[in-house]
Amino acid sequence: MSKLRAGVIGVGTFGAMHARIYAENDFCELVATADIRSERLNEMESAYKCKGYSDFRDMLKMENLDLVSICTSDELHVEPALSAIRSGVNVLVEKPLAINVADCDTIVNESQKYGVKLMVGHLLRFDPRYYTARQAIMNGQIGTPIHLYARRNNLKSSADRLAKHTSVAFFLGIHDIDFMNWCINSKVERVYAESVNRILTDIGTADTCMALIKYQDGTIASLEVSWVLPSSFFKRLDAQFEAVGTEGAVYIDGSGDCVEIFGAQANPVPDVMYSPEIYGNYAGILVDEISHFVDCVKDDKTPVVTGQ
Repeated sequence: MSKLRAGVIGVGTFGAMHARIYAENDFCELVATADIRSERLNEMESAYKCKGYSDFRDMLKMENLDLVSICTSDELHVEPALSAIRSGVNVLVEKPLAINVADCDTIVNESQKYGVKLMVGHLLRFDPRYYTARQAIMNGQIGTPIHLYARRNNLKSSADRLAKHTSVAFFLGIHDIDFMNWCINSKVERVYAESVNRILTDIGTADTCMALIKYQDGTIASLEVSWVLPSSFFKRLDAQFEAVGTEGAVYIDGSGDCVEIFGAQANPVPDVMYSPEIYGNYAGILVDEISHFVDCVKDDKTPVVTGQ
């Protein structure tokens, strides 16, 4: 079997990781990337000997791709996703699929019309900590869920880099919203949310958002997201999850990666979960997610995270 021809649209921090993972996948060949920044394309070409395109439409027309990752800014997912779908290319879109329901529906409907696979990059579906917690809920180990709580607070450096293109709810909250919906076999009935803007006033976006979610089956959930933690905060991410049921509870401390290094100078917390480098190759949750998408295209399977 010939290797699948892979491409990436948008090769910023995360898109570059997608590109490397495709390049290291035994079943793929990274043939092209697309970005409006020539320096990023040059970096990809130098690292992976792939072609670079300043316009993703040209890449889709010329490269006969089997699959593509959409890793542009949140508000720019729709056009490249639809162009890829209408070119008959299987698509992995980084979360969120789009920033409004109408655009999400259009992407889903077009993927069904053109018969291509559509997957959304929700990493927690591949995180063994969250997967195990969800299994405990689905297997009835905690009885009937009563309430859920999720927290995902990040450093202000993330907001400085991204807040002009997204929001704290889309960048951080979407992880836990998707996960909680995955855990509860019921639709959301109503949501009440509040936000505060005291630090990122120059950008005009929320520092923090808190939401109370009521599901149709009576379960309630609380969500806390923020991206204004100081750079002196001792962890890269402050993430927690808990579910309390009629017969038990499950808790996740997602704040650390279980490894801390202390030296004479301050040391960043090493990444051992999402995309650590082991023996020269990427490993971890992001690799598992993209490998799953590749397997779905290769073996004609339905992704675990569809657009629906």
